[in-house]
Amino acid sequence: MPVPRMTTYSRIRKKRPIKRGVIIISRFLLINVLFFILTAPFIVLYGPFDNLRTTAIGSIITSRHHDWLRYVLSSEQYNKYVPDNLEQPNGSGGKDFSNSHGSEVTLTQISSSRFNGYLLEIQDPTRVRVGVTSNLGTKGESTSDIARDNRAIAAVNAGGFVDPLGTGTGKTPLGVIVHNGYFQYGANARGKVPLIGLDSQGVLITGNYTVKEIQEMDIKEGISFDYPTLIRNGKKQITKEVSAQYGLQPRTAIGQKADGHILLLVIDGRQTSSLGASLLDVQNILYDNGAVTATNLDGGASTTMCYNGKVINNPSLLMGERLVPTAMVVI
Repeated sequence: MPVPRMTTYSRIRKKRPIKRGVIIISRFLLINVLFFILTAPFIVLYGPFDNLRTTAIGSIITSRHHDWLRYVLSSEQYNKYVPDNLEQPNGSGGKDFSNSHGSEVTLTQISSSRFNGYLLEIQDPTRVRVGVTSNLGTKGESTSDIARDNRAIAAVNAGGFVDPLGTGTGKTPLGVIVHNGYFQYGANARGKVPLIGLDSQGVLITGNYTVKEIQEMDIKEGISFDYPTLIRNGKKQITKEVSAQYGLQPRTAIGQKADGHILLLVIDGRQTSSLGASLLDVQNILYDNGAVTATNLDGGASTTMCYNGKVINNPSLLMGERLVPTAMVVI
């Protein structure tokens, strides 16, 4: 009769403690991951780290989903971080300038230790128009496609749009769209809506206006985006405290100099090579380049500049350009 082998039982006995240890460690890691996921929002919003809280809240505000904050902040805190200056103060540069109708368009690269971008200066403000997606109400288009549709030499993304699910289809614009003096969208809007527009003389106007007021101001081109004005009547409007609430993001902005020249600015963000710019950064760039009126256009993943048929900046979406309802085009 053969002698029974005991090695199999011994090996099993040695393996059981190892298996049990792996299970314990896995459970420990899983519990800690779940604990972090559940507590992280509370640590960020209610913890002692002011900069972290401000940056997180600013990112939510910039994504245009600031209503979500109502569920995690008290009314007092919400009003602190989402101030009334989301409604732009009425006003324009109010400057008289003699338009030479020059053809010069100048492109300048902008760079700092935190971001990269481009600044476009257009000598004749009446060359700046609103380009609209050909599928308005159904689907947006890329900024470069809108530029191509309008045979534009340059374009940047322009107005905001309703995007409750974050899908970025660009089909439903925010507020109004005015092109060639006619309302292409929002003619029946009630109350005041945010406006970034150019009148028949090419004067840049920002603020909150009714449809009737927009008509009375002889607005020829206009879109809506609900961010505070950066520069009004030659004076900076954004403080360090207000800027901090909006964080660092990709930015698109428009400004006008005292001589009437239009400035279009894009700053890349959400990338290792370009983290993004604050509102204060954008304000200072435009102010230092002579802007007497300036405001933000839609930023974030929408930020795009097209020049001579090519996208020259680096949009933050991995798949490239975002679909948008409108663009500021230079014809």
